[in-house]
Amino acid sequence: MGLIVLLAALPLLFAFLTALTVPLRLEKLAKYPFLAGAVAPWAVFLFEKAGNEVVGGWPRIGGIEVSLDVYNTPLVLGELILFTAVAVYSLDYFREVKAFVLLLLLHAGLLGAFISRDLFNFYIFMEIASVSSFALVGSSGKRKAVRAAYKYLMLSLLASYFFVFSIGVIYLKTGYLNLELISESVMPSKEINVAIAIAFASLLLKAGIFPLHVWLPDAHSLAPTPVSALLSGAVVKAPAYGMILIFSALPVSEGLSETAMVLAVASIFFGVAMALLQKDAKRLLAYHTVSQMGYVLLGIASMNFVGAAYYAMAHSLFKGGLFLSVGSLGKKSRKLGEFGYKNAPLMALSVLMLSLAIGGVSPFIGSYAKGLISSGLAGAWKWAVLAGSVGTLVSFTKLNYYLTKGEAPALPLSWKFASFALALAAFVGGLVLGAVPKVTDVYLLLAGILLFLLFKMAGVFELTLEKEDVKPGEVNTGAMLFALFLLLLLYLAEL
Repeated sequence: MGLIVLLAALPLLFAFLTALTVPLRLEKLAKYPFLAGAVAPWAVFLFEKAGNEVVGGWPRIGGIEVSLDVYNTPLVLGELILFTAVAVYSLDYFREVKAFVLLLLLHAGLLGAFISRDLFNFYIFMEIASVSSFALVGSSGKRKAVRAAYKYLMLSLLASYFFVFSIGVIYLKTGYLNLELISESVMPSKEINVAIAIAFASLLLKAGIFPLHVWLPDAHSLAPTPVSALLSGAVVKAPAYGMILIFSALPVSEGLSETAMVLAVASIFFGVAMALLQKDAKRLLAYHTVSQMGYVLLGIASMNFVGAAYYAMAHSLFKGGLFLSVGSLGKKSRKLGEFGYKNAPLMALSVLMLSLAIGGVSPFIGSYAKGLISSGLAGAWKWAVLAGSVGTLVSFTKLNYYLTKGEAPALPLSWKFASFALALAAFVGGLVLGAVPKVTDVYLLLAGILLFLLFKMAGVFELTLEKEDVKPGEVNTGAMLFALFLLLLLYLAEL
């Protein structure tokens, strides 16, 4: 019997055991089952062979199929590394047992979604991860965080309803929910085109990709720091994996693929432009998630699913690490210029390494992942990857410029360890995968620094887009935007 399903089952078991410490009045021991649940899936991942299995030996048509293959293995590995670092960080961050339980449910939901090979079970596990995320975003109890969680909840639920509807249409037309059986039986039709368009729009909203990103900057920047790291590093990858499932199993029209390519590039540059104008450090990182998810979508839209998966893994490491590092340094104030790493050499090294990784500089893993994405593109699309890298380096030159001016508060050792571990993973990952220093890295860095200086002299960084509060009415705006975008995709599906 295969053991792949234990990747999701073990965190669920330990979530139950962690919750059990409350009625047994053993709350002080809750961190032990929490840590066990965080690392237990490693045993399955390291020793279980890649392949497919149907849980319980049922026929594929009615059973739950899970797999470890070339598309989801990078996603699972990225999640495991990030969650382990976040678990260590969380021991000195959270005091309430419910936070540990919610984190393990999030862990189980993400791993379950990544190993699913049928649409309905993928949806169930993605929702387990989403519901845990809503609760964790608002767990601080602060008004802005609770409102951000509410906005995230409402828009994500809207996307979920439409996604389930699209699954229903696919089931009606093919008779299957299993991806393998769907791909063998599906025939091109208007109904299938409509289902793909609805599923794509829904997953686009859940992944926080432009122009349906409206919930992301608030939720990711206002969540507790370890939650921000997981949201940006792993949670938005579940809907991206859903796109890989849809695009790899169903006949996606050329018009939808081209639309996805345009959206990907728009997301890359919109995220960078907005990040350049932020004075809140975590909000700057949140807008870079909008930008970075553009690269993942670029890989999916060009049918380069392996490239998309490796970019998603790379983003898990460097963006998770950046949120942990910057969130730790700015635990008293998140405003750029009011905190820094001048007196914290290990944190400075971590932020610098992670900044180079997200900028695509060799030999860090971001360079390897950008190379994979670029290898699947032709003509001007390749230049979008290069120009996006320069924009990212400008933004992170700005971040590091301000961080050199301030001092860090006293930090627990576990916070420093978690941040540096992810920076080291981004470095070692690049070396293992074969990223080697190139002359173009020097040009990229020089271009990023030069543009930063030009923007600074021009007063670009003095412009401000500060947001005072999260208003409940923003849910209506987001829903209207989703409806208009969905109508556009449905129109394209009918062409």
